[in-house]
Amino acid sequence: MSETCLEIELSNATLESLRTGGYALFVLLPVVSSNRSGVPLVWQCRENYLATIRVVIPESDFGYIATTTIAPDRTIAIGSQTPVACHQRVDVSASGALSTTSSELPGIYFTSPSGAPRYTCGLARRGDGEPAAYCAFDLSPTLTVSLAPSPAVLVFFATSRYRPGTYLEASLGAGIYLPVPPGTTRRVDYDIGDGWQADAVAQASPVPSGTPLAERLLERPSPDVPLTRALPAH
Repeated sequence: MSETCLEIELSNATLESLRTGGYALFVLLPVVSSNRSGVPLVWQCRENYLATIRVVIPESDFGYIATTTIAPDRTIAIGSQTPVACHQRVDVSASGALSTTSSELPGIYFTSPSGAPRYTCGLARRGDGEPAAYCAFDLSPTLTVSLAPSPAVLVFFATSRYRPGTYLEASLGAGIYLPVPPGTTRRVDYDIGDGWQADAVAQASPVPSGTPLAERLLERPSPDVPLTRALPAH
């Protein structure tokens, strides 16, 4: 399958202005879940880029747990991790070991037994090097956390610096959200004066500065059909 990729085109003047101002490119990924404890994490914060920026989005996910509690501006330190995909369950042992089994249900399901510690769980993807967490949920013993990746991306420029895996509450700059189906490349333009531009095919939507990111990136499934938005189109 071809790469899944977002390409951002900058004019030379815009590139110079962004570099002079010390702007970094923030990249965040959405997830489908009805669990209200979930929060989005910064997946990438790029300080170095050229006039054409390529953001390759891997297809494979890692399920992880962490002992870091969720809090604004806190980085989740991944503990145990395992490759995972939809239609799988991630069983967390009392000692924190992970194992996966197949499931008839859509999505990915984290479970832990009675008496196990309380963990943070979520999904991670490779960005620059090691897998970086892009969402986080509370995982309590005997309860199940259900979630699934969503094929889209949100990007914006800002002068702050955030480590990958850090909980960011609100967009720090005007951004753009757009679906990126597996195996496709979406192209957008960014101009320092005109902002983000995308063609109609991209089905992009603007993300104003200050937008609460959990509301934009934690997508809720429709009633009576859990995680239906995570299923591939037929």
